[in-house]
Amino acid sequence: MASSTNLVNATAFQRLAAKALDALPSAVLLLAVTWLFSLVGGDDARILGMTTGAVLAGGYALWLWIWEAGSGKTPGNLALGIRTTSGNGHAPGLVPVLLRNALLGVSGVVVVGPVVLLVSNLWDKNHQRQGWHDKVAGTLVVDVRAGRDPLLTGGIRSADASGSTLAVPPTTTPAGSAAAPVTAVPGFPSSAVPQTASSPFQTVPAAVAGAPAAPAGAPVPAPVSPRRAAAAALTAGALPAPVPAPAPAAAAAPADVPQHPDDELEMTRVASRHRSTGVLVQFDDGAAVVVTGTALLGRNPATKPQETVGQLLDFADMGRSVSKTHLHLQADPNGVWVTDRNSTNGSAVVTAQGLREELEPLRPVLAPAGSTVFFGDRSFTVSRA
Repeated sequence: MASSTNLVNATAFQRLAAKALDALPSAVLLLAVTWLFSLVGGDDARILGMTTGAVLAGGYALWLWIWEAGSGKTPGNLALGIRTTSGNGHAPGLVPVLLRNALLGVSGVVVVGPVVLLVSNLWDKNHQRQGWHDKVAGTLVVDVRAGRDPLLTGGIRSADASGSTLAVPPTTTPAGSAAAPVTAVPGFPSSAVPQTASSPFQTVPAAVAGAPAAPAGAPVPAPVSPRRAAAAALTAGALPAPVPAPAPAAAAAPADVPQHPDDELEMTRVASRHRSTGVLVQFDDGAAVVVTGTALLGRNPATKPQETVGQLLDFADMGRSVSKTHLHLQADPNGVWVTDRNSTNGSAVVTAQGLREELEPLRPVLAPAGSTVFFGDRSFTVSRA
């Protein structure tokens, strides 16, 4: 089965079959060595054979424990295409693997105890995510044939659409600089003045569209309105303009007469472009949607009583790591405000600079353009529409 970006929980059959394959070498070693020594004859030889077989089986169990703790692999896991991981998708570690195996061993007091533990994920409310022994040890078992391998892709929350380690979008800001990445505004030259990270504006247009660029080092002229430019053109003719007669003092215009509204026409256009609240949200599976106001995101999002939102984004998550109503989104000129709606598996925002912030329930956090929002085991990137 083709690999996907989503984590897929291992089935009860895979867990049970993998553990049976892991136990097979121990049983074979014990029986084979005991049988070989019994050929020599006598009870002493049989006891020696059983002891030798037990030592070899113990050595195999030790090797298996260390291998699974560091890589999530066992012979059974490899054969069934599954991996044992920690709760965050990394190598499980020695103590968790020892704990879950010890629980399986203790459950052997009851004949079917290990079998019940291995298939107990069937009764896990979180979509068969963990068995009882996994809950105690804090481990997961994932199917790396049907989904991605978190051990090779940076853990649960760090895979992009190709299943590889998440690459944080690069910025043009030099290392150690406080300047924010520059994004070109449509209709203006791309050579914008970079702003500091605290500035709400991503760009400042260098000149009005269509105007020639000023030579390097030349002083920047003050903005000229269309009316003033027309007046300047008239006075630039071959004949000198007639000198107007002095106006009566009573008719003199006051010094603080406001500029004509048309004088600010260009700046009005810039502000109109900047305040567009359309935000493009692109998910890790390639799907994309434009959020223009408020939206709810989840497996089956629903509004609260007296709550009104513009969009309901029904997100199909086969692993069911996404809650029914996981996130509230609010479009903003600088990105999107993200609020976790008391989700089961949490949410986080990672900026383009690599800064990560875990979301507290019901507290909105701004995810600026270029950042990545993780919700459950899934993610989406934020950009301007």
